[in-house]
Amino acid sequence: MLFILRDLKLRAGNLASDVFARFKKALPVWGFPMLFILFGLIFLVVQIAIADKGPPKVEHPYKPEWNATVLDESPKPSKEDLQAAAAPASAPVAAQAAPVQGTSVTNESTPALSNGSEVPGPSAIFVFKGYGRAHGVGLCMDGVRYRALAGQSALQIINAYYTGVTVQQTDDNRPIRVKGHDGAIRTLPMKDYLYHLAEEPEDFPPEGLKVLYMAARAYTLSVIARGKHAAQGFDICSSGECCQAFDENKNLAANPNNIHAVDATSGQALFYSDKPIIAAYCGSCGGHTENNEDVWGAPAIPYLRGKADSYCSQSSRYCTTKEISEKDLSSRLGVGEIKLIDLSNRTPGGRVKTARIVGSGGTKNMSGKALGDIFGFRSTRYEYTFR
Repeated sequence: MLFILRDLKLRAGNLASDVFARFKKALPVWGFPMLFILFGLIFLVVQIAIADKGPPKVEHPYKPEWNATVLDESPKPSKEDLQAAAAPASAPVAAQAAPVQGTSVTNESTPALSNGSEVPGPSAIFVFKGYGRAHGVGLCMDGVRYRALAGQSALQIINAYYTGVTVQQTDDNRPIRVKGHDGAIRTLPMKDYLYHLAEEPEDFPPEGLKVLYMAARAYTLSVIARGKHAAQGFDICSSGECCQAFDENKNLAANPNNIHAVDATSGQALFYSDKPIIAAYCGSCGGHTENNEDVWGAPAIPYLRGKADSYCSQSSRYCTTKEISEKDLSSRLGVGEIKLIDLSNRTPGGRVKTARIVGSGGTKNMSGKALGDIFGFRSTRYEYTFR
């Protein structure tokens, strides 16, 4: 028995020696780099196996505040603000008024939107197209961008969006009390306040930035004139949804184009009948701006008149397309099989005020916003076809 064990041990030793000798002989051919590659591959396989069996990754749902600058598209004046702007002008401001001048902009037109047609059958696929973002009143900032890139001057662009306004000289050293995002109230000269606005990016074209800051001065002065935040102890807030987007921590050195536009338009603001205008604006009008009263329901303001605008169509954000089957849409609308969606009740600028849905189970009316929300549209300017 001992002899057999000794023999097996001897054979195992000889086998190991033989394998080692063969490996040693092959090593110079393959080299040490191949060994490292081999070990690396083994390590990678092990790590992948571990990762696949590891804990699930945490998903972070999107929060609007992460992209506040984009979402804060426009000041939203209150009904009282709009009524004040529509009222007869008070005593003229002691400033020299100069009509907005420059080569007149060619009259534009945009294609009329479809008001809808009969559904061809229960297997139909709706193709909805939504145009623009937000309310569409005043400046269309996508349009401003592409007008400037096309060579239009700041005054030409202002003429294209605001009706009958004038440019007046104001004091850029006027103190402005601003409530920041941190809650602190700072008193800054108008110029420094404008430096810290965060409305348009640094790559916005120069003439477009000039338009922005002439409008921003006017809007700031209109907020002060109306006493919008006077009872709270400051003149204007830092929210783009309420007033204008202001960033107390803005890196001015990284924004030379914005700074230059403030300086290039020093003191220039937009007035109507010697009153600073409520310089409404939106991200994109989707092809046509709106009359203020058709969107907000307040009295008509002469300088906020709807106009066709073909320039914003050059933006990648101009049109959003959504497809949905008749079956899926009918289940959401609750009128049975859909026969027709009537979108003829529109504003002059093409936004749907009320949609009338006719189905096999009856007829219902819903707001243009409620129907648009089903498709995630950020404007009520939309239409549909079929495929």
